[in-house]
Amino acid sequence: MGSGIEEPQLLRRNGELLPSTAFSELKSVVKGQVVVKGKAPEDIYQAAIHRFNNAVVEEAGIVVFCQSEDDVAAVLKYVQTWKLDFTIACGGHSYYGASSTKSLVLDLSKMNKVTIDKDAMTVTAQGGCKAIDLETPLQVEGLSVVMGAANDTGIGGLTLGGGSGFLSGQHGLVIDNLVAAKVVIANGSELMCSETENQDLFWGIRGSGSNFGVVTEFKYRVHKQGDVFFGPLVFTPDKIKPVLGLLAKLQNIVDDADGKLAIFVAFGKGPGMPSAHPVILIFFDGTEEEARKLTAPIWELEPIVCMAKMQPYADTTKPSDLTNGPPSHQHFAPSNALMYTPPDTEVIQTLINDFDAFMTKYGLAVAPSKIAIELRSYKKSSSVSPTATALAARRPAAMTVVEVQFDNSIDASLMRQEVTAMIGKVREATRKEGLTKGGAEFLNANIAEKNEKVQNMFGENLPRLREVKRKYDPDFIFDKWYPIPPAEA
Repeated sequence: MGSGIEEPQLLRRNGELLPSTAFSELKSVVKGQVVVKGKAPEDIYQAAIHRFNNAVVEEAGIVVFCQSEDDVAAVLKYVQTWKLDFTIACGGHSYYGASSTKSLVLDLSKMNKVTIDKDAMTVTAQGGCKAIDLETPLQVEGLSVVMGAANDTGIGGLTLGGGSGFLSGQHGLVIDNLVAAKVVIANGSELMCSETENQDLFWGIRGSGSNFGVVTEFKYRVHKQGDVFFGPLVFTPDKIKPVLGLLAKLQNIVDDADGKLAIFVAFGKGPGMPSAHPVILIFFDGTEEEARKLTAPIWELEPIVCMAKMQPYADTTKPSDLTNGPPSHQHFAPSNALMYTPPDTEVIQTLINDFDAFMTKYGLAVAPSKIAIELRSYKKSSSVSPTATALAARRPAAMTVVEVQFDNSIDASLMRQEVTAMIGKVREATRKEGLTKGGAEFLNANIAEKNEKVQNMFGENLPRLREVKRKYDPDFIFDKWYPIPPAEA
């Protein structure tokens, strides 16, 4: 690779090789940079295929860094003409590799312009932006936008998957704050969509990923924002049962805090700890005095380390060793279950026991791995009907995540098996509980495993989504993420 000696080879969907003349043809129809495996310098090529999760990186044959909607349309025409598989990349933060492929990557990362309209209280961002590109300039203006918990996440995948973060308790999901979007669909047309324009497309993109086109621009509502109280508290292993005993009470506290409070209860195995132990992350959009008063039961458990403090909101989503782990352990295998609230502590205890055994089995190779349980208010997001947008997963839940993080000494498929086995027990318990409560098996798509069923992901919205798919992508060229087949004519 990178020598420039061998001609690049790329298989088409029909199994034939892409002719060498097709590579130069692509460069002639787009203004953005085209990086070809085997032709580009090695450092440039490796940077082009780099992803947040090293476990899912694939060696793309071609990476096109689009500069405009015209470039996007040209690439879509090209992949259809030559029958090439392709995927879309924005921030490259997909846990399971949605933005990686061995074929062609349509990369939006060079399209990262941001415009703030303080009068209209909106921010408009091109599809290649990361959350930091919005949060940083908004912070200067005393404003915020609903994004996820990590500012190095691309806004495209986050938004189109539904999106939740520290501000969701007050303002709803990311898609609930989306005002309008610009989409390049399969035939190359550039469409604006909103509640008043191409409403079916606007309905569809809010929760169904990249199933209908390439979103090149997002417009969001913004909110006035002051400093927040934020940070983790670390506890010893003997506090596991007391912490579990507090979960129901903490959920009630969160529900009564007007959406301003979110609590993340995690279990890891930190340095010097003999077994799994609790770490509780507190986010409160208000003063430290108010935060400590609301969360008094947590402090009564006497944390051994406290890193919570008042800080600008934009600082809460910055990557840290606590959230990202060391550079040596940038391979991830996560999954999740949306437990009912309050979460069943016996189920969680079983999960912790399984996790502790897993950590003992693999040791330092998986040292940064963790369980995390999100306690936040769903009053705002669940007030929106599950059929109002494509996202069906709106019931109040305690999102429970198992995030295995490992070095390159372990096979990724083995880690995936371990995660599936651990979270599988939680999902089965949740499924049984749902049978008695009339719930459904919905998941958080942004940190799911990829092998979940499309029906489970979209629930009752799937038939309508298939009709929208037939209108905007009848030939099914957008077949990544959780692919929705077009309805039959």
